[in-house]
Amino acid sequence: MEVIAVARITVKHRHGQSFDIRVRGYALISDEPVTLGGDDEGPTPTELMVAGLAACAADEAVKRLATIGERFEPTEVGADFDWDSEGSRITSIRLEVTVPHVISTSARNEMLHAMQSCPARKMLAEPPSVEYELSVGGAHTVVGLGLDSSGSWPEEPPPDVDSQS
Repeated sequence: MEVIAVARITVKHRHGQSFDIRVRGYALISDEPVTLGGDDEGPTPTELMVAGLAACAADEAVKRLATIGERFEPTEVGADFDWDSEGSRITSIRLEVTVPHVISTSARNEMLHAMQSCPARKMLAEPPSVEYELSVGGAHTVVGLGLDSSGSWPEEPPPDVDSQS
């Protein structure tokens, strides 16, 4: 397996629960809803993850449609997810793809296959290892893989419900 290093993503605290995110020079803001103590200045981290999956699926769908000579503008992907408040996690994600023109059954199948092959979906299906490193006063310490000493995940509040209308 060949591993390729990609650009570093940085997340910097702004105020409250608001964070400035930089990805290859692009700026994003993440925040929590007012009901969870934030200012609702941007999507929650959970919403950004689902948005990344939807964007990845949209990108793969459009690339495949273009490759096979089908019209694809303006293709749209909507994403919905279900939250398990007891387990503090997403239990399911639904992606709804809208293609503006009628396409053949084979084009549909190719597009669906391409969407299911997107790197974000692969990351969910085969999770990467995640290490946490803490830097305090210049000293670096690898903390671990995200589970506490009992092997349980930390508590997490449900995602944004303030701005859903």
